[in-house]
Amino acid sequence: MSLPVIFNLFGLSLPAHLVFETLAYGLGFRLYLYLRKRHKDTIDDETRLTVLVGAVLGAAIGSKLLGFLEHPELWGLAVKSPVYFLAAKTILGGLLGGITGVEIAKAMAGITRSTGDIYVFPLLIAIMIGRVGCLLTGISDGTWGNETAFVMGFDAGDGIIRHPTPLYEIVFLAGLGVALLAVQKYFPLVTNVLDASKGDCPPELMRGKPARLERTRNEGDLFKLFIMAYCGWRFVIEFLKPVTTYSLSFSSLNIVQNTATAMARDFNVSGLSILQIAALLGFCYYAWIFAERTLRRGIDGGA
Repeated sequence: MSLPVIFNLFGLSLPAHLVFETLAYGLGFRLYLYLRKRHKDTIDDETRLTVLVGAVLGAAIGSKLLGFLEHPELWGLAVKSPVYFLAAKTILGGLLGGITGVEIAKAMAGITRSTGDIYVFPLLIAIMIGRVGCLLTGISDGTWGNETAFVMGFDAGDGIIRHPTPLYEIVFLAGLGVALLAVQKYFPLVTNVLDASKGDCPPELMRGKPARLERTRNEGDLFKLFIMAYCGWRFVIEFLKPVTTYSLSFSSLNIVQNTATAMARDFNVSGLSILQIAALLGFCYYAWIFAERTLRRGIDGGA
């Protein structure tokens, strides 16, 4: 099989990336609608619409912003051709931008409930499907890894054996999906008794006597775990990719393609891409939320 893959459908030549990206959006949204109906979403339509608008706008901005920062060479090209503006996008930027947009929309609308859990599996499935398109597009997609002698490597369309990082991500997301299904099953969603009186958790989620707190999860926990896991994954896998790295030296911020600065190497400091920095911030943000909650429970339990 040669890359990139082009599908000939109904007399049209359609790139694999376009086909699978379209499928990802469509099937992801259909799964969201199915889950909302099946689980009888307790969040009203107006709130969901507010959240969706914030998510879409934030994701569009975040995806483009991080995409251009990840590939600064596209700035000049985008001025000459809008095709390059469309090409500058990244999933992680979309996720983090979407989260930011949702939080802004919720703050403006006075919404205090966590609303992300229902989006976990639609997002996970959509990303997996989209990564099939990245895999079949090859090196021109910009998501493949560096040259390698690893047994999983193969020709990305440029005659070089590379890490098929989109394939690695598909496998990772499949495992993550299984793990999150286990969390959903074995850590039931119940209200935190200590915070119920404050309105932090909706009374309708109460199902009899609450289980012990360490074996339960709060509204939004599944989404937080998903984002933490994905951010952690992207931080690690980017070390296998030929990306622009940003290294803080003693004097300035240096932008170097594919490697850290000489000064950073001299002092054994690895360069990080802007995407890795964003992934690290996303991971730390939700880790701090879990740590703060655990600390608060410990203090309340000892009072």
